Amino acid sequence: MRLILMGIEYAGKHTLGVEISRWWAQQTGGEFKEPPDFAFHDHFTVPHVVHAMGHEDHRDLTEKQVLGMNPGLMEHYQRYQIFNKLTPGYIEMPDLFLLDWYYSDAVYAPLYYGYGGPGQYADRRRMARGLDRDVLSLMPDMVLVLMKASPDAIVTRIESGESPFPRRHTDTLFKARDAEVVLERFDEQYEESLIVRKFVIDTTVLTVEDSLLQFKANIVQYLTSEDRLRVLSHKAMLDQS
Repeated sequence: MRLILMGIEYAGKHTLGVEISRWWAQQTGGEFKEPPDFAFHDHFTVPHVVHAMGHEDHRDLTEKQVLGMNPGLMEHYQRYQIFNKLTPGYIEMPDLFLLDWYYSDAVYAPLYYGYGGPGQYADRRRMARGLDRDVLSLMPDMVLVLMKASPDAIVTRIESGESPFPRRHTDTLFKARDAEVVLERFDEQYEESLIVRKFVIDTTVLTVEDSLLQFKANIVQYLTSEDRLRVLSHKAMLDQS
C-alpha cells in the first residue's frame, strides 16, 4: 500500500498513522513497531525534519538548528527531503506511508519558511503539481487522504495542550490564529492534486477508532492486487497454524 496522509497540524494524522500501521501489519503479517519508531515518514514539516529511526543521536540538535536556517538553505534541504522519496529504494517498497510529504511545503513554506510563494523561485504550489505527475508515473497506486477538522476543533486541541504525541507539536511554526487559512490551503492542495485515488477524513467529532473505521471503509476500493494477495496469503497461513 502507498499512502499519503496530509492536512493541518492537530488533525490527528500521526495518531491515525500509528493505528493504520498496526492494522496493516495485522492484515499482512508485517512488523509493527510502537512509537517512537514509526512506519510513516513524518519528517517534512519544519522543525520536525528528522526521520524517526536511526537519527536519534542528532534529532534534537538538528531540529533546533533548522529553525535558524536561511530560507535559501532550507529550500534546498526540503527539496532533498521531498525528492528523496522518489528514488528506487522507496518506490520499490511494498508499503510506503508518508505524512504530508510535498504538500506540507506547498502550504507552510509561503506562510512560515520564507520561500516557495507564488511567483518566487521554486514556487511550492506549482512544484506540487509536477510532483503529482511524478507520483502518478512512478507510483500510480498512491492514495491521498486529506485529514481535517473544523477551525474551532483545531484551536481547542492546541489550547488544551493535550496530544498523544506532544513532541510532534513542540516548536511547530503553525499558529492557532492561522487555522482557517491553513485548512483552506490544504483543501486547495487536495482539490488541485492530480492524484485521483483519494478521500477525506474529518476528525472534528470522530474518535481515533471511528477515524480508523472510516479509513478502512474507504481504502478497500484502492487496494491493489498485490496488497490483496499479501492479505490473503497471511490469512491462509493463520488458518493453517
